[in-house]
Parts: sequence; structure tokens; C-alpha cells
Amino acid sequence: MIDEKEIMPLNFFAYGGKYSGEHAGMRYLIKREGEKPDFVLLANIWQGPYASCSLAKEKISSKEFEFSEEGRIELINWLKNQYETRKDEWDSAPSILNANPLKH
Repeated sequence: MIDEKEIMPLNFFAYGGKYSGEHAGMRYLIKREGEKPDFVLLANIWQGPYASCSLAKEKISSKEFEFSEEGRIELINWLKNQYETRKDEWDSAPSILNANPLKH
């Protein structure tokens, strides 16, 4: 399961860091968006094994969160919820060995 300790601390994102990960077929990317002082945390999720840059935007789900520790925790809880509620989608993700790079 996605653990809060696995996700980089807020300070990492404050300096423009991007964090990507994978959990059982669900890929995700977390990054800071916006201009100071209106930063937000943006989370993107999609079905693996593909990189997000190789997918149509319609296949990526996104949500913005407040740029704070509370927003970071809310983002992590959203990731957990998306995994649980869309488990069939993640479970059906092809292995990288069986993925067809032309059909995604």
C-alpha cells in the first residue's frame, strides 16, 4: 500500500522536485505547479507500465491540492483512494514485457 513515508516531504516540492512512483499497476507523478505565492501540489495518475508523456491526456487523472503539509497528506489519501476504488483498472495493467507500445 502507498505509505506516507514513501512520498517525499513538502520541502522537496518547494524546491521544484518532481516525484514519480508506481503501486501495483497505478503510476503517479507529484509536482509543484503555479507561481509564488499560489503554488499547489499536482498529482497525476495513470495505468502503467507507460510513461505519462506517451499517453493521451484523457488517460491521465489529475487533482490539485493545497501547497502545505495538510495538502500533501490529502494528496496521499487521494492516491490511496484512487488505488482502492479503481483496483480493477490497475490490476489489468499489462506487464512492461507484454505492453504494446503502439496501442495505449
